[in-house]
Amino acid sequence: MNKVEYKRYDKSYEDEVLKVFTEAFVNYPLFWGVFEDRFKSEEKLRSFYDCLMTGIFRATVRKDDCYMGIVDGKVADIVIVEKPSDKPVGFWDYAVSGMAGIIARVGLKTTFNFMDMSDKTEIVVKSITEPRWHLYFLAVDPKYQKQGLGSAAIQDLVIPLVKSNGGNLLTVTTNAEKNVAFYTSNGFKLIKEETLECNGKTVGNWTFRMDL
Repeated sequence: MNKVEYKRYDKSYEDEVLKVFTEAFVNYPLFWGVFEDRFKSEEKLRSFYDCLMTGIFRATVRKDDCYMGIVDGKVADIVIVEKPSDKPVGFWDYAVSGMAGIIARVGLKTTFNFMDMSDKTEIVVKSITEPRWHLYFLAVDPKYQKQGLGSAAIQDLVIPLVKSNGGNLLTVTTNAEKNVAFYTSNGFKLIKEETLECNGKTVGNWTFRMDL
């Protein structure tokens, strides 16, 4: 694999970035597992999931910085980072980013329950009073997974970015147990493990911090 070149996201890459973003989180417990029993077919679940992930991405990049890892001219991974000065992604951000399509498929109550659960995944992080940077999303195209791109994004992009801006604390959360070893191997310390519930589904939640 050739060297990764990191670029700031711009909207001209949206289609390619959305494809990587959605494919990277297929079967992710929070975005896929919470809803998989609500659809009669895999096709309908996937249609909903694509709508959900498009909305989440567009809402998030309204407030937070997004970077693309380019390999051989193609987007291979995506990093979204929240700075200490960034305002939280809120209801309005989701409302203008496709929430209507989500509500139409699963209903208002289920949508708000999901948003509430999503907020709860960040409670431990938001309780930290020190100025912090937060690794909101790290998405690697499945074609490039297990080739070191995720680790390279943390070591070569995120940590230098935080340090160069005077930051000394980086946090991240995950809802997939398989990611625990990945983050600890990249220098994060596990500070909280918990189980959350949404619409009758339970989801694990792991919170990490890295002091730089």
